[in-house]
Amino acid sequence: MERAVTIDDVLAVIDKMSQETRALFRETEVQQKETFAELRALQQETAAQLRKTAVQIEETNKKMGDLSNRFGEVVEYIVSPHLERKFKSLGITLNTVAMEQVIYDDEGKRIAEIDIFMSNGEYAVAVEVKAKPNQKDVKNHVKRMEKIREHADKHNDKKKYIGAIAGMIISDKVKNCAFEHGFPVLVPSGDGVELVYPEGFSPTEW
Repeated sequence: MERAVTIDDVLAVIDKMSQETRALFRETEVQQKETFAELRALQQETAAQLRKTAVQIEETNKKMGDLSNRFGEVVEYIVSPHLERKFKSLGITLNTVAMEQVIYDDEGKRIAEIDIFMSNGEYAVAVEVKAKPNQKDVKNHVKRMEKIREHADKHNDKKKYIGAIAGMIISDKVKNCAFEHGFPVLVPSGDGVELVYPEGFSPTEW
């Protein structure tokens, strides 16, 4: 004859299940702590690596910027010799050439930088020099010419201002962009540079 299940039997089963559940919870808690510890360690390692990478990128950008500046200076000195003669084909005879000209407003604030500046009594030419100019450089030069013209008007400067783009490597797309904005383009040719522009071209005067 089977023994009848008593309340004590039920309580014993419940107690055993409770103990097993608590043991399972403890095991899970330990595993969670270990997982969280591993995640924190990984997060810290990743953050440290990201900081290291950021420093390396900053150092690389600085070196590239310094190299680009030095290369730009080299390009300027390659372009500048006898540059004033190149504009005779546009009917402009220039007699002075200056490098790295800066224009300030009446309060001493820098408003425009000109890589190569040429002039005579009637015309002035501002040349933007880049190793490899792009369309953004062309558009920035338009803004630069507008600032130069505004400054000239404030100081009763009646000269006609013309812009130009010079570079060692210039794509046809950038050349066409320059021509559309009225800029002739200076490109390497033999031992010097050549001033190029399309047939019927007339430079924009500011």
